[in-house]
Amino acid sequence: MSRTVSIFYHASIIAVSFVCGVILFHIIGGPNAEPFISFIEPRLTNGDRHSLFRLVLPVAVSIALVLLLATHSVLKVLVRVTVAIRATFFGFSSVFLLQKLEAFWVYTIWWFPFQLIYCILLLNLCNLLVPAWSKRKIGKMIHGRTILLNFIVFFIIIVAEFIVISYVLN
Repeated sequence: MSRTVSIFYHASIIAVSFVCGVILFHIIGGPNAEPFISFIEPRLTNGDRHSLFRLVLPVAVSIALVLLLATHSVLKVLVRVTVAIRATFFGFSSVFLLQKLEAFWVYTIWWFPFQLIYCILLLNLCNLLVPAWSKRKIGKMIHGRTILLNFIVFFIIIVAEFIVISYVLN
């Protein structure tokens, strides 16, 4: 029962945050959103998606924020907020890409699947470091192999995203 509640809880975080990003885009408007999107994720506004630095930086910043917030006892409540903010930007930028008609394939092949996987992996990392509802207490030692496996999956997804950007979208 606990696992079902946790899955529903995490899926709700992603879904509600994504919808909030869509609503935020409609409130701000397309022309006003482009400078914000180009500041956070410049790969969406200009055609240069091949930079490895631009590929790794958003993921690394999200992971670093989750790790930083999970290590402090007062800030542990904000761990899932990091993922919610990322999912909100995911929804915000998805509407931006769908609004541009020439970016439909970029959205369906690259942006949507990889950002969804990153949000799920970040929530998994959050659940490993700061469990939502389980019998394991916060701060109890977990196996390093589990966290290492999560980072290996992050690396595999980053490599897959680089391959899709470099070879499929050209």
